[in-house]
Amino acid sequence: MEEAAELFNVSIKTFIKLLKEEKVPARKIGREWRFSRQALIQWLSSGDSQQYSSSESDTKEFFDRVAPEWSKLRSGYYDADVIDKLLNSDLLREDMVLVDLGAGDGYLARAVAPKVDTVIAVDISGAMISELRKKAAREGIKNIQTIVGDGCDVPLDDGSADIVCANMFLHHIEEPITAVREMSRILRPGGKVFLADLTEHGNKELMEAMYDVWPGFSQKEVSEWFEKCGFKIERFDTLDRKESGRKSGSKKEVGVFIMVAGRQ
Repeated sequence: MEEAAELFNVSIKTFIKLLKEEKVPARKIGREWRFSRQALIQWLSSGDSQQYSSSESDTKEFFDRVAPEWSKLRSGYYDADVIDKLLNSDLLREDMVLVDLGAGDGYLARAVAPKVDTVIAVDISGAMISELRKKAAREGIKNIQTIVGDGCDVPLDDGSADIVCANMFLHHIEEPITAVREMSRILRPGGKVFLADLTEHGNKELMEAMYDVWPGFSQKEVSEWFEKCGFKIERFDTLDRKESGRKSGSKKEVGVFIMVAGRQ
């Protein structure tokens, strides 16, 4: 799989998507896929495939580009209510290690830093991480560590986190259950996930503008992913349209849900 994805010059995640959607010449032996380089080249040369690029690469380039203006851009879409819900949730303690996946410029990480021992902020965009570091330094925050990564393969030991926060992160991931498994791996038994994301919607304009992969999620599918990965859903709330922070007056406003899940 790795060599085939390299041949196509896309990420493994994008190649899996391509494999599912098109008649890529392949053979599955046991749980692993096998490919013939010659067959793949012949298939590509036929010219029948759709145009694919690595969505991971596209997402990274987008967030690198908008990083300096992210605070202003985000404020038009996401409201501070999500942060308030977390701060008032009784989930945070002073001795905790908190991992913030899809941290962006540290909007959540900087807000919770005074409430926990250590924050580990993870984001695919190096430019966003740079913005986070600058803003944290300006605010005198010294307990935030940073990692540049996609959140699906975090260089942390098993069971090293007490709580994982993912605010508007999951809808950018091609295989969300991969990210959920990683949350389970890095959490200690009894650890919590605080997830905030979009409810299902049909706003294609929003998806294109924000480089979203998923048009939000239903409670059923998100709950199933987490339950398969060893979590128990403890809370699932949907914020009303006004609270969600989306621009008013749009034809297709998008809601936000908040879920808390405990690792068993």
